[in-house]
Amino acid sequence: MAIKWKNFTRNCWVKAVAVILVVASAGVAAWQAAAFTNYVYDKQNLDSILDERMLFTQELPPDYLIDEMCYAVSHLSSQAQFSSKEDIMAGKAVDTDSLAQRIYDKFCNMYYYEYGDDAEYADATIVYPATDGTSALSEETITEMISSLMKTGMLTDSSEISLFRTWLKKNPGVVDACTQEIISEQLEQLSDYSMQTESLENYDYYAFCAETGTTLTNLDAADAAAAKKLLSAASYPLVCFLNTDGTSDWQGQVWDKAGTSDAAFLDYYDCFSGSGNVLLIGLKATAYDSMCAQWAIASRVVQHTAGIITLAALAALLGFVLLCFGAGRKTAEDGIHLIGFDRVWTEAQIVFGVSAWLIWAGIVCVLIDQYASIPENVLYITAIVSSMLLAAAMLGLILAQVRRIKAHKWLDGFLFCRLFKKYIVHSVRWVVQQFGKSPLRQKVVVLAILLPLLCVFWFTVPFIIAGLLYFGMREVDSFEAVTNGAHDIRAGKTGTHIKLDHGSKELHALADDLNGISDGFGDAVDTAVKSERLKAELISNVSHDIKTPLTSIITYIDLLKKCNLTDPTAREYVDVLDQKAQRLRILTGDLFDASKASSGAMKVELMQTDFDALLRQALGERSEHLEKANLDVRIDSNPPVYVNADGRLLWRILDNLLSNCARYALPGSRVYLAIQPGTDFATLTMKNISASELNVSADELMERFTRGDRSRHTEGSGLGLSIAKSLAELMGGSCRVEIDGDLFKAMVTIPVWKEA
Repeated sequence: MAIKWKNFTRNCWVKAVAVILVVASAGVAAWQAAAFTNYVYDKQNLDSILDERMLFTQELPPDYLIDEMCYAVSHLSSQAQFSSKEDIMAGKAVDTDSLAQRIYDKFCNMYYYEYGDDAEYADATIVYPATDGTSALSEETITEMISSLMKTGMLTDSSEISLFRTWLKKNPGVVDACTQEIISEQLEQLSDYSMQTESLENYDYYAFCAETGTTLTNLDAADAAAAKKLLSAASYPLVCFLNTDGTSDWQGQVWDKAGTSDAAFLDYYDCFSGSGNVLLIGLKATAYDSMCAQWAIASRVVQHTAGIITLAALAALLGFVLLCFGAGRKTAEDGIHLIGFDRVWTEAQIVFGVSAWLIWAGIVCVLIDQYASIPENVLYITAIVSSMLLAAAMLGLILAQVRRIKAHKWLDGFLFCRLFKKYIVHSVRWVVQQFGKSPLRQKVVVLAILLPLLCVFWFTVPFIIAGLLYFGMREVDSFEAVTNGAHDIRAGKTGTHIKLDHGSKELHALADDLNGISDGFGDAVDTAVKSERLKAELISNVSHDIKTPLTSIITYIDLLKKCNLTDPTAREYVDVLDQKAQRLRILTGDLFDASKASSGAMKVELMQTDFDALLRQALGERSEHLEKANLDVRIDSNPPVYVNADGRLLWRILDNLLSNCARYALPGSRVYLAIQPGTDFATLTMKNISASELNVSADELMERFTRGDRSRHTEGSGLGLSIAKSLAELMGGSCRVEIDGDLFKAMVTIPVWKEA
């Protein structure tokens, strides 16, 4: 059964019928409401007798008539006790208390509100001058008013009494002005009472007030006795007698049906009961019959309209229930499906719904206000269409919320909840995570929360500022000490040791870590220096030890060459030995020089040296090798170019570069040499095309035993560029290379000679 119900509510046709049912029911209800309104306005005075009891009975209730008569009694008693028009215009109805209160209100309005802080100006200002030629009010009149105000408790302060007295003397015309205001109000009120009394056309009445001497009646009676006799003789459905002795009598068939006690209605005329006052009133039979007929007709209309609206409401409720059960579900699927409108913020949907209600209410107000000028068909169509559109809009909004609730995403539809989850909840989680990471983060979190709370109390702010400045500066001192120590360690000052006199535990821990790094760095540097020194000594010793036997080998090879060797093969072997021995001698010398240069043990004698002349001399020395390699050398230099260098070391640099060029440059290509003097340095740039592919980096070429010819088909030790770099650095310059494809570019920078 449950499965069948679910499938039924998910059916698209059922949903469509349910929507039509809800919207059409709203239209029917609007049509009935418009028709009822039209009927009420068309029937004169029908709106005045409308009562909720019409839903349950078509017979006019006695209580309704008794209530209406009580209202009439109230109107008559109020007007009878009110002064006559002549007395009001003569000012006889103006009592001292009312006049004093009115004058005091004007005094307060001017003195306290209009002029405010400028009290002296208020004292000197005359707003109500005398109108009868007198310069001031009598002292008796002023005292009488002050006494009246003091009795009512409005005027109690002695200084205010003095100000009020002074103000009255300067503004004597205020009494006449206030009297005229009260008289105008009383005349207006008397006019209202008269209009209300004239509307009592359904009643015969006689009212007399002994205090004012006012008589109100629509009977042909000279006094109260004659009026009572007339009312008693006629058959009135409902009669009320309020006698001169304060007693009351209710009579008539309506009273008999009601079965109500007199005491229930005495509150309406207790204020009028007194010695000499009389009030007699009776409901006319014709008026009673007319009211009964109107009640019956109106009751049938109300019951008919209420019945149709009730049926429309039940039909709308049925359609709404069907839509709620099937909302978000499809025929063949069990999951909840949200549509595009469901993803609109709930706040926006609420604004849309409220706007729809306001527009509908505005249309209804216009229809009511302009009822007389709007055609009946336009009235009905406008009311029905606007109500159906409102029902459709409200149905869409409610079903969107139903789908969200069924999908367990109702709160997610609110923009506030989304922002709350995205920022507030995530922020709280982030703060909790930070609080659990380290003690330092815990301190920051506590301070961030505690300080704003403490600042709520203004007297704590100076102490908080002082504490932050004191302890903050201590932390800053410690932090700067740590950062300065870190900079020294980065600069290579291995003896750096950070010492903190105060600061947080975290800064002390950081300082200890940096001190450990400094100590380890110093140990590593010492170890590296010692290792480099031992390596240099080893190379020097090995080179020296090799030189002695190598010299002997070269000497004996020279002796063999001087011997008369007739065997050609033997001569060839001796030439090979001589060639290899010379190469070994050069390699040993380069190795020795490289070791001395890198360790700084080589003696350097800086003096004024002509860079251009030395370059041309080195070219002359290597001209044979360059011509043999078929290289065309081009020089771009403006001699002389004086540099501060050791000529022997600078010549070695140039010789190494030209030797490399002769070995590795592409035969038949050009070699460009250029010296560019500068303010502080002179730079030699040598460019040539490599004969073989340069598949090594520039940094790699500057290392020891690295050759551009990886296959080592050419002679060379791989130490030339490394030696040149070390020698240039010993003279305060530099040597570097750049590679761009097969283009090899070497640059030697030497300090310029400057006169002391």
